[in-house]
Amino acid sequence: MKHFTFFRIAAYLTVLFCTAHTAGGMLAQESLGPAADAVFAAMKSTHFDFNGADSTWYGFWFGFGLTVSAFLVLVAVVAFVLDRVTPDAWPQVQVIAWALILAMTFNGVIAWRYFFAGPTAFSVVIVGLLVAGAMRKARAAAAAPPR
Repeated sequence: MKHFTFFRIAAYLTVLFCTAHTAGGMLAQESLGPAADAVFAAMKSTHFDFNGADSTWYGFWFGFGLTVSAFLVLVAVVAFVLDRVTPDAWPQVQVIAWALILAMTFNGVIAWRYFFAGPTAFSVVIVGLLVAGAMRKARAAAAAPPR
């Protein structure tokens, strides 16, 4: 059962979340109807100068979307690394786990406020798994004999 710890399951789900977000949300830009297509076309065709760069709202949307994908990759990697932390090392890295939990919580709030149920549900489940993993590691660290 070592392959199915809280942190590992959180990491696997985050990889799935990242894949769905990137492939389904960012790269597979399907039509959402004529009105949405018109807005999307305007986002691509309206250029403006932003800090000396030729920019579009589409560029901002796409760039921030890929930034979210990069964040999700980082979450998955950190969750895998936290899974491997020994009980005696946990006190030194637990702040990273709680910062990750806080970041994913904010991600879930943003998804709930601005997007739809899918990313919100992924975020809620991942946060729950990360919290459970952090608490399990904390209990193991408290029970470990001092070095």
